Amino acid sequence: MPQPFNTETSAKLFERAAQSLATGVSSGIRRNVTPVPLYFTRGDGAYFYDADGNELLDYTLAWGPLILGSNHHLLNSAIYAQLKKSYTFGAQHPGEIELAELMVQVLPGVDQVIFSNTGTEAVQAALRLARAATGRNKFIKFEGHYHGWLNNVLVSYHPKQGDPFTTQPSTAGQPPSEYADVLVLPWNDPDALKGAFERHPGSIAAVITEPLLANSGSCLPRDGYLQALIDLCRQHGAISIFDEVITGFRLALGGAREFFRVTPDLSVYAKAMAGGFTMAAVGGRRQMFDALRDGRTFHAGTYNGNSINLAAAIATIKVLREPGVYDRMHEHGNAIRVALEQSARRHNRPLVTTGAGTVFSAHFGVTRPPHDYRESLKTDEAAYTRFRALMLAHGVQLLPDGRWYIGAAHRQQELDRVIAAIERSFAELE
Repeated sequence: MPQPFNTETSAKLFERAAQSLATGVSSGIRRNVTPVPLYFTRGDGAYFYDADGNELLDYTLAWGPLILGSNHHLLNSAIYAQLKKSYTFGAQHPGEIELAELMVQVLPGVDQVIFSNTGTEAVQAALRLARAATGRNKFIKFEGHYHGWLNNVLVSYHPKQGDPFTTQPSTAGQPPSEYADVLVLPWNDPDALKGAFERHPGSIAAVITEPLLANSGSCLPRDGYLQALIDLCRQHGAISIFDEVITGFRLALGGAREFFRVTPDLSVYAKAMAGGFTMAAVGGRRQMFDALRDGRTFHAGTYNGNSINLAAAIATIKVLREPGVYDRMHEHGNAIRVALEQSARRHNRPLVTTGAGTVFSAHFGVTRPPHDYRESLKTDEAAYTRFRALMLAHGVQLLPDGRWYIGAAHRQQELDRVIAAIERSFAELE
């Protein structure tokens, strides 16, 4: 068995934090990632270092943003250079033009962009644009898909029961009036989507989807499903929106548009696009932004276009644009997927992995990959939780939901280390 994982200092810090910081953490999801919330003091490359001196090989990438890893020299240089010029302007600067032009160059079918700060904000901007463009209020989301924490989208995210066509609030404090215009459907089912358009003719402004269901098991779209979604939207005068907060600049330089070879009306970007800095954007066809130009709707924010964050995004995208970066990341992730599945078979444990090389999920206790949220519930969460605790004891940090993120800082040394930890953890799991 591995040596006990020392969390003494983290435990003391958490006790202290809970006195003045509500719940002791800054984001509710982080509270139960580990039995004792870990407090980190620094990151370097593919590694995090916590307050107890533990070195952890990191496959969380801060829930996705750290696609270049920590302490990347080119990202650091870009930030240091910009710090000497400005913190923020609250006005225009050349960095806005450079990033916008860069995104238009690398994102298929994107003619123009607008900037925001977080994925949650950018999702709201995309929905507002869709409503302004169509003059309609209702929109469709899918069960198990996450589009931020605001009341109008945090519905039917992880329901434990009920009809998949039912719109369910996900937490207390969500007035029904704020999600009254949301229609919830099961994902990967074009007939369900077609039926919703038929039941609500002329009233649906948009359909928003994660193109790869990273937030609920990394489920892949069925062949032709994403294109069918886009086609149904166009047929019924609605706007198709890809929530690429996770998949953007992760599945490929051009995100899900490039990876799946489809072109929705709008896409939302965040997380990986700025390498760990707070940055988000909405991109799409030029006419999608007509409502901003003619004054029908409004997009604003004090920190939109913040010069530091834009410098980070420009530097990150330029690094990701270098030849071979995505090939190496996908190869690394796929090698881990093979190691997980092979080790599970050797130890007589059912397990499948789903997703891509740069983001995937491990499903314990099942033999078939899930295709939607309901199917992902068949995963043996208890077995994965025990496995993750063993991996942590062997110095590998993973997310609590079975998701793995791969970044450019993960190289052969890290691959050798994680594969060894996987084999030891499966052996000890018995």
